[in-house]
Amino acid sequence: MKDISNLFSQTHSNLIRDIMDKGGVVLGMKAKNFAGVLLENEALALEIEKRLEETTGIKGYISTDELPRYGISAEEREEIEKAFGVQKGDIVILIAEEKKKAQKALKIVDEEIAKHRHG
Repeated sequence: MKDISNLFSQTHSNLIRDIMDKGGVVLGMKAKNFAGVLLENEALALEIEKRLEETTGIKGYISTDELPRYGISAEEREEIEKAFGVQKGDIVILIAEEKKKAQKALKIVDEEIAKHRHG
């Protein structure tokens, strides 16, 4: 888990900027060999979102598979991937929120991904 808020200092993403303006951060974690999984397995993606909202109040997350989108540029995606040393097949999951909530949320995402890998 890594704080990558600095990568968004010049972002055009209103979603990210609004959260950071309120003192929030952008945290990310690498999910090895998980590229495409959340896009192809909509049930898993929705299950993770539901668990996040129920336990932290956070309404969602962003994976680099989805980018560029939400005002996050292709260049920002490249910077994110570089920061995490992403290899082919890896993605980064991002949560933009108040720091403690974001940390808790990423732990939940990590647990859900681990369950999916072993389940």
